[in-house]
Amino acid sequence: MEDSVKRKMEQFYEGSDGPPLRVLPIGGLGEIGMNCMLVGNYDRYILIDAGIMFPDYDMLGVQKIIPDTTFIRKWSHKIEAVIITHGHEDHIGALPWVIPALDSHTPIYASSFTMELIKKRLIEFGIFVPSRLKVFRTRRRFSAGPFEIEPITVTHSIPDCCGLVLRCADGTILHTGDWKIDESPLDGKVFDREALEELSKEGVTLMMSDSTNVLSPGRTLSETVVADALLRHISAAKGRVVTTQFSSNIHRLGSIKAAADLTGRKLVFVGMSLRTYLDAAWKDGKAPIDPSTLIKVEDIDTYAPKDLLIVTTGSQAEPRAALNLASHGSSHLLKLSKEDIILYSAKVIPGNETRVMKMFNRISEIGSTMIMGKNEKLHSSGHGYRDELEEVLKIVKPQHFLPIHGELVFLKEHELLGKSTGIRHTTLADDMINIDAPENLFFHLSFLLLDCEAYYKAEEAKQDIRMVHQAGLLHRNALSYQSLQNWCIIGNVVGIAIDDNRVIQNGEMLGVSHLRNRRVLSNGFLSLGKENLQLMYSDGDKAFGTSTDLYLDERWKIALNGIVMVSMEILRPQEAVVSAEKTLKGKIKITTRCLWLDEGKLLDALHKAAHATLSSCPVNCPLAHIERTESEVLRKLVRKYSNKRPEVIVIAVENPEAVLSDELNARLSGEPRGGFRISALRNVVDDHPKKRRPTKIQEEEGRNGMHSMRNTQHELEDHSGVEGERLVSEEATISGSELAARFSLNSESAERFSVNSESDEFWKSSIVSSPIDELVKDSSGSIPEEEDREKLKKEIVFDDSVEIPISRLQSSKPVKLNRWNPDEVMKLINLRGQLHIRFQVAKQQKVLWEEISSNLLAG
Repeated sequence: MEDSVKRKMEQFYEGSDGPPLRVLPIGGLGEIGMNCMLVGNYDRYILIDAGIMFPDYDMLGVQKIIPDTTFIRKWSHKIEAVIITHGHEDHIGALPWVIPALDSHTPIYASSFTMELIKKRLIEFGIFVPSRLKVFRTRRRFSAGPFEIEPITVTHSIPDCCGLVLRCADGTILHTGDWKIDESPLDGKVFDREALEELSKEGVTLMMSDSTNVLSPGRTLSETVVADALLRHISAAKGRVVTTQFSSNIHRLGSIKAAADLTGRKLVFVGMSLRTYLDAAWKDGKAPIDPSTLIKVEDIDTYAPKDLLIVTTGSQAEPRAALNLASHGSSHLLKLSKEDIILYSAKVIPGNETRVMKMFNRISEIGSTMIMGKNEKLHSSGHGYRDELEEVLKIVKPQHFLPIHGELVFLKEHELLGKSTGIRHTTLADDMINIDAPENLFFHLSFLLLDCEAYYKAEEAKQDIRMVHQAGLLHRNALSYQSLQNWCIIGNVVGIAIDDNRVIQNGEMLGVSHLRNRRVLSNGFLSLGKENLQLMYSDGDKAFGTSTDLYLDERWKIALNGIVMVSMEILRPQEAVVSAEKTLKGKIKITTRCLWLDEGKLLDALHKAAHATLSSCPVNCPLAHIERTESEVLRKLVRKYSNKRPEVIVIAVENPEAVLSDELNARLSGEPRGGFRISALRNVVDDHPKKRRPTKIQEEEGRNGMHSMRNTQHELEDHSGVEGERLVSEEATISGSELAARFSLNSESAERFSVNSESDEFWKSSIVSSPIDELVKDSSGSIPEEEDREKLKKEIVFDDSVEIPISRLQSSKPVKLNRWNPDEVMKLINLRGQLHIRFQVAKQQKVLWEEISSNLLAG
C-alpha cells in the first residue's frame, strides 16, 4: 500500500460521509478486561463501559491498566453520554480517570445497584457530582446521545446486569454486555428471551456479544445448583469452614447465608471488598444479608470453630487479600489450622494460575482441607458457554456480528460460531480501502446494478487493478476475483473488503449500514481508520500515565539486571600545590541492589576499577566526564563478571577543603600522602558545651568579689579553637571538616570580645593545654611559638578521612569555663550590695517599730 493511502487510512472519517453506524473499541478486544467502546451515529457517540484491566507479573508496581484517556479527552466533544452495563471492575473501574477526561456535563447512566458502586468510587476520588448520575431501569427506554436506549435483563454473576438496545434512524445495535442464561436465578430475574425475540422481528443491524467462554462446550450451571453444593459441604463439615469467592457475587453470598442459617453457624466476613459490595447492595435493597448481623472479625476467637462460617477474599491470590495473607501466616485476622475446611467457590482467572497454585500449596502445608474443582459444583461462571452463545445468535439473527470481550482466539472462534448459524457478515478485512469519490476509481471491471445501488464485480481474468486516489496512485498486482468479495459504494465512500478472516482489534473503527433489501450483496463492515491507542497505568493512588511516564521498561530492566550507585568525593590537586605526580583521588562509596556480589568479590572489583578509572582521568577534566567514564567502566565490568547489564548511577562532587587537609596531614606526618589522621574534634570546639563544675581558681575569684573580672572580656588568642568543652568520648573520632567549621565559628565568637592583660592571665590559668597543642608539638615535646601556632591554625583544613587516636586527646582533662560575662557579674555584685543596705535599713525600722509598740502597750 502506498504511503499516501496508508496515511489516509489512519485518519477517521468524520461528518456525514461514510456508513452511519460506527464502532470504535478502546479496550476489551484481544484481552480480558478494560471494556470500553465508542458507539455512534455519524459523529455523535456514546461510551459503553469504562473498565480496568489488572496487570501482568512483569508490570512492576502497576496496580491497574486503564484505557487511553488522552484519546477520550480529544474526542470529548463527540461523546454525549456514558452507559454502564454492570458493576464489575472491568466495566466501571476506570471511571475515576475517564470522567475527568469528558466534558463536565456529560451524563453517566447505570442501574441502581451499579450506581451505588460508582458513587462510592467517585466520592473516594473527590469527583462526585450527583447531577451527572442518571439511574435507568430495564425495559424503560431513554434518550442518550444519538440513540434511544432500552436496557434488557441478562443474568450474570452480579446484580442488575443488563444488555443494551441502541436505536436510531439508521439502524439498531444490540450490545449484550456480560451474560449467561440462568434458568433459575436466585433473585428471580431470568434472562429476557422475550426481548431478544421481539428485537429479532424488528431487525438488528449489528450485534456485539460476550466471547469469554466460547471455548467451553455445553451450558453454565445455575446458581441454584451451586447453592445446593455449598449447603451439602458445609453441613458435612465438623470444624470451621472457610469459603472464598468473588466479592461481587451477591447471589453467592446469599447462598452462603442460607447455608449458615440451616447449619446454625455464625457468618464472618474477612476482607474489605466483601463489605463494599454488600453495603452497596444493602443501600439498593438487594442484599441477602443484613450487614449488622455479621460477627466482627475480631471476635472470631470467642466462638467455637464448629459454630463459624468465614467468608474471605483472595480467590485469585491477590497479594493483600485475606486468604493469601492467611496462607503466609501473616494475617492478624485469620489464622488457618489443620481442622479448617476451605471451599474454593471460584474460578482461576487466566494469568493467575501460578500464584493461585502457590497459595494452594501453602494452605496444604498448613494442613487445611481444600475442596474445589468442577465436579464439586461449587462455582458457576457468569459468562455463557458455547451452547448459550449459539442459542442467542439464532434468536437475534443479526445482519452483522462483532464478537467482543475476550482474547483474540476467543473472538475468532465466536466469529466462526456466528458464521455457522447463518450470519453472513462477521469478518473484517485487514487491508480494507476507502475511496472518497467513485469517479476517481479506474479499473477494468464489469458492473452490476441492483436496486439503484452500484456494486462492482471484478472480472476473473483481470490481473491488474489500478485505483487512483486523491492522495496518490495505488497499484495492486495479481488481485483476482477470487481474492475479492466485492466492491461497494455507500453514500460518497467506496470501499473494498478483502476476506482474510481477521477480527477487529482495539483502535480500529468500523462502519456499517442497515441492509433494507435482502437482494443486496453487502460487503459487511467497512474500515474507517485506525487510532494507535496507548495504555495508561495507575501506580498506587496518585501516579498515573503511560508506560513511559511511569518508566515501566526501566523498572523491569533494573529488576533483571540490578543497579549500581556510586558516590564520589573528588580530591582534585590545587594549582599551588607542587607535586611531581598530579592525579585525581577521592573517596568512593558503592552500593548495589539486585546484583549477585559473589560474597563481596564483585564489590571489591568495582571499588578497584572505580579508583583506577578516577586516577586515569585528567586532573582538570569536568565532573560530567568522570561520571560518564566511571559508569561505562563499571557497567562493562559487571557484564564481564556476571553477564548482567546494570543501571550505573555515578554522582561526583568536589571537596577542595579535603585536598588542603590532605596536604596538611602530609606535612605534619612527614609523608608525601597520608600520615597520621586528624579527626574532627567536634566536642572540643562545640558551641554548646556541657555544664561543668567551676575550677578552684574561679571559685576563689568569686568569693573575693571577682575583682579581677571587672575588665575581663572573652577572647582566646592562643585558644580560638578551644572556647567550648574539650571532652571527647573514648569511642568517638571527629571529622576534620567539622573541626574546621567550628574553628571558623569560634573565631567569629571570639571577635565579640576583647581581652586585656589582666583577663588574659585569668583565662590562661583556667585552661589546660589544648588538644591542638598536643597535635602540633614537635619531637622535643615543646609547643610552637605564638606566631608559628597562629600560622599553623590558618593553614589547617581538616579532612574527614583523617583521624586522631583518642589516646592523644585523653591527656586533656575536662575544664568548664565560666560562662558569665564579667560586666554582668559586677552588676550582680553591686545589686547585692544595694539590697543588703536596704535590708539593714528595713531591719532597723522594724526594731524601732517594735520598741514604739511595746512602749505604747506598757503605757
